[in-house]
Amino acid sequence: MSNTRIAESGQPLRQERWCSSEEIEQGLLANIVARRCSVLDTPKERELIWALQHFSHQPGGLRRVASDLVAMFPGRLGTKSMQRFGMKPGRVYNVNQIKLIRKELGPDEPSLPLRGDVAFDFSEFAGSRDTADDRPTSYRLEDFWNGEKITTETLPGFLEELCLNPALPVADCHPWFFQDLIASLWEYLDSRAGSLHRTAVVTEIGTIIYDSLDYVAQSKCLVLIEGAARTGKTFAAKQYVAERPGRARYVQVPSTNDDIGFFRAIAKALGVSCGRSWKAVQLRQRIEDVLQTGDLILVMDEAHFCFPVSDCRHSLPGRVNWVLTALVNQGVGVAFFSTPQFTASQEAVKKRTHWASEQLIGRITHYERLPEILPKKDLAKVARSLLPEGDSDSIQALAKYANTSAKYLAGIESAVRRARYLAQKDGREKVTASDIQCAIRQGVIPSDTALAQALAEAQAKGRGKRFKGALTAPQSPISATEESDAPAASEPICSDRNKRGILDIRSLLRAPQAEPEPVTT
Repeated sequence: MSNTRIAESGQPLRQERWCSSEEIEQGLLANIVARRCSVLDTPKERELIWALQHFSHQPGGLRRVASDLVAMFPGRLGTKSMQRFGMKPGRVYNVNQIKLIRKELGPDEPSLPLRGDVAFDFSEFAGSRDTADDRPTSYRLEDFWNGEKITTETLPGFLEELCLNPALPVADCHPWFFQDLIASLWEYLDSRAGSLHRTAVVTEIGTIIYDSLDYVAQSKCLVLIEGAARTGKTFAAKQYVAERPGRARYVQVPSTNDDIGFFRAIAKALGVSCGRSWKAVQLRQRIEDVLQTGDLILVMDEAHFCFPVSDCRHSLPGRVNWVLTALVNQGVGVAFFSTPQFTASQEAVKKRTHWASEQLIGRITHYERLPEILPKKDLAKVARSLLPEGDSDSIQALAKYANTSAKYLAGIESAVRRARYLAQKDGREKVTASDIQCAIRQGVIPSDTALAQALAEAQAKGRGKRFKGALTAPQSPISATEESDAPAASEPICSDRNKRGILDIRSLLRAPQAEPEPVTT
C-alpha cells in the first residue's frame, strides 16, 4: 500500500502534501509530557518541564528558547575545558588541550584524532589521513564547534528530549555543549517573568486577581471571581498565566452548547492534540490525563458559558458538572472568571431543572467580587500603556473619558485607536493631544451616543412602547478652557449611571419596574 502522507515526485500538486512538514509541526503534546512529569518527584522540576512545553507551542517554539539562552549566556557554551582555554573565533587548541576536550564532547561529535594516537577510530573525521603520522597536532575551534548548529539543532533537540524522555534526569543533566543548563533555564524564566511584569499594567483589580490565583495554585481549589465588564479581568488573568507558564493555562470558554467545542478549547490551551475528526470523549480523556496530574491550574474566562446557553429547560449544566467531578474533586485548581451573569445563570438553571447547585456552592472555596471602578492612577497607567508617547494632557483626557464611558477601559483603547488613525491620515506617526481631543469629541463620543440610541430604540420596539428614559451626555474630558471651542455632542449618551457614576449601556436593556429575566438556558 502506498504512503498517503508523502507525495511522490511527478504527481499532481495537492495542497495537503505539506501538512506533515516539520516547519508547521505543532509543539509538544501535553498528554505525553504529563507522562514524563509523572516520574519526576519535585514540583520545581515538573514546573520547568511544563514551561518548556508551553514555549514549544509559541511562535518560534523551542528554537526561540534556545536562541534566547545562547544570547543570554554566551559564556556557558562549550565544554568546561573549552571555556577554560577560551572560545574566541580562530582559537587554536594544542595536543594536550584537544585530549581534554575530546573526552568531554558528545558521542556524535568528531573524535579529533591526534598524531601519535594508537588504534584510534577517526574514520568520521573529514581531515584524517591513512597513517598516524599525518594526523594533526592541533585544531581550530571551527574544526569541531558549530555555534549555529548548536543554537538551531542541538540545543532545541535536547530541550525537547528533556520534556519527553522519562529516563533523562532534570537536576543532574549536564549536556556537554551548555554548562549549567538547568540553572540557566530558571534564570531565563525568572528574567522573562520579571520583564513581563514590569512592562504590564497591574491595576488594583489586577493585584486582587493575582492574589486569588496564587491561592488557587497553592490550595488546588475552585475560586469564583466576578466583576463588571471592561474592568481588566481578562487582561490580568492572561498576564498572570503568561508570567507563570509552568503553573497555569488560560482558556476562554466558548459560547456554544456543544461538548466538542468546549473540550477543543481546553485542549488547545493545554497543547493536547485535537484533530478535527476526534470525538469529545477522546479529547476529554486526554485533557483529564493532563490536568489530573495537579501540576497546572486552569483559568477559565467567560465562565458563565459553562451553563447551557440555549433554551433547553431540562438541560443540566454538563460543563459545570464535569469541572466539579473531573477536576476539582481530583485536586485540580480551577478559577472561574465571569461577570455577575454567572450567578444569575446558576439560579436560572436551578429553577428550571431542579439542579442541585449546592454541589457547586460547596466547592467554591473563595468568592471574589471585584471593585466596579479603578482609581484614577490606574486609569492613567492604562492610558499610558496604550499611548506611551502621550503627554500629560492626553493621558488625563483619556482617563477622564474612560470614567464617563460605558466602555470603561475599552473606551481608552477606542480613543487611542481613533487618534492613531487621525494622525496617520494626516501623515504623522506621533499622536498629539489634539488628536486625542478630536478622537474623543468627534469620533468616540458620537459613536457611543449612536450605539446607546440604537439599543434604546431596539428595546422600545421590542416592548411595543416608546423608551422614556432621559438620555444625558457625559461630561467631556476636555479642560474647561477648551469647552467653548468643543463642538457640542449632537445626541446624549445614556440614561442610567450606576453608583460609581459610569455610563452603563447595559442599563438600556433592563426593563423598568420588572424583574430581570433570567439568562436563557
